[in-house]
Amino acid sequence: MTRPFYGRHADAYDLLITDPVEPWVDAVHDRLGRPGAAILDAGCGTGRHAAALIGKGHRVDLADASPELLSQARARCPGARALLVDLCTMPAAPEYDAVTCRGVLNDMTTDADRESAVASLVACLRPGGLLFLDVREAAASRARAGGGRSIVAGDLTFVTRTRWQDGLIHVEERYETPGQVTTYDFTMRPWTRDELLSVLRRNGMGDVEIRDGVGRRTADRLFVVAELSR
Repeated sequence: MTRPFYGRHADAYDLLITDPVEPWVDAVHDRLGRPGAAILDAGCGTGRHAAALIGKGHRVDLADASPELLSQARARCPGARALLVDLCTMPAAPEYDAVTCRGVLNDMTTDADRESAVASLVACLRPGGLLFLDVREAAASRARAGGGRSIVAGDLTFVTRTRWQDGLIHVEERYETPGQVTTYDFTMRPWTRDELLSVLRRNGMGDVEIRDGVGRRTADRLFVVAELSR
């Protein structure tokens, strides 16, 4: 079953994910140091960040595994190439100055999937290209787990609860619309700084910078920049 957040209720995505785009996009743009970069937005969602990067003068391609989210991104970024792909196995060519990826790597819960996903992203970069990541940080994610929230977006009521067990965040989601209730449970695996450094270096990335998340309302995220060795 596809996560309803990415499928059946994808039209409510922007009402539920409201962290501001500009701080993260500004951080990426400033690190690139120039407009006109060729960027792959891997796991683009509805294209909010891609549109802002295009507004900064970059050429952005869209990539996502959800056809519903990708459709919204296409509409928001009509001139961008759109790729419906699994990020772990997407056909890659080293044609990008930068790859951006927010949140997706938290969904990789095994070492093998993590390695495959990072290798796939790195394979898209030209020598000297930059990889920008937003991931959950393990210790802060563990401290935050155990709570819940409820959001009303139009005729949708979205309820989520989390708990920590065996190094994973276990998430229970409930989607309520008139006459219908959908539930979905899944797990996420946050990252330690050492894990990030190890997997990035194994895949040829150097000059790794890891700092607190940018543009996030909660303190459980990391902003990561790494450069592909020339």
